[in-house]
Amino acid sequence: MKIGLCLGGGGSRGYAHIGAIKALTKAGIKIDIVNGTSIGAIIGGMYALYQDVDEMTALVKRATAAVNVNHFNLFQHSKEGPSFLQDWLTEAICDVAALRKSIQSHKNNLKALRILFDEARFEDTKIPFSAVTMDIMTGKTVVIKKGKLVDGVVASASIPGIFPPVARGKKLLVDGYVLANIPVPELRRQGADFIISIGLEEKPDKNYQNGVDLIYYVESIKQKQLDKWAIAESDFHINIDMSKFDATHFENHAVAIERGYSSVKKSIPQLMKKLEINNV
Repeated sequence: MKIGLCLGGGGSRGYAHIGAIKALTKAGIKIDIVNGTSIGAIIGGMYALYQDVDEMTALVKRATAAVNVNHFNLFQHSKEGPSFLQDWLTEAICDVAALRKSIQSHKNNLKALRILFDEARFEDTKIPFSAVTMDIMTGKTVVIKKGKLVDGVVASASIPGIFPPVARGKKLLVDGYVLANIPVPELRRQGADFIISIGLEEKPDKNYQNGVDLIYYVESIKQKQLDKWAIAESDFHINIDMSKFDATHFENHAVAIERGYSSVKKSIPQLMKKLEINNV
């Protein structure tokens, strides 16, 4: 029986997945196949390739130190400074952004991903791995299982409007979170019999300060419903509470890893019982 691990997206909160994998490994739970979206694809790809949490952690530290991966968060309302200045900056940034295909390029993303994966391919991983994206030409989820890991993973993390879509054949790929932030059904279709899904829970602030905050809040409601439908297809789901953790600050990886480890460790007894019931 194949145990599958499905890792959800969520910016730098996704470093919690490293801690989650550490807890599963210490409990002796062997993962046979893994997939993920966005940061979930990055961590899932690293795990499939290296099978070593310490090496993954070291590579994350190296990439964070070498590349400025902290991106200015256009959609977060800061509670510091005069409100009129915040509103003016938000409006000005959005006006400029409207003239471009994307606010940022993939330059830093690719530099960081090359540190993590070098020239490794999907075919080089020790266990099967897939990165989940969405094709904006067809509006359908796309599962990448071949080619260079860097190329597949960067597509899965291409947040629409923030980063440009990634061309792959006739497809234009963006971050898989649009349709499949926790891509359980895709992993089931690849042959996983028992799926452990891990989500990065965030409680959005209902007290929005401006229109951008409101858009973000409404988007989070939609995302929660999509996640709920996907999670229903998993055999065991673990939510890691990442509230009040800024998804744009990648230097806080140690905090995220520890939070992921402690959350999953608490769930291990229940997970072991479920595995026993399913004769895994």
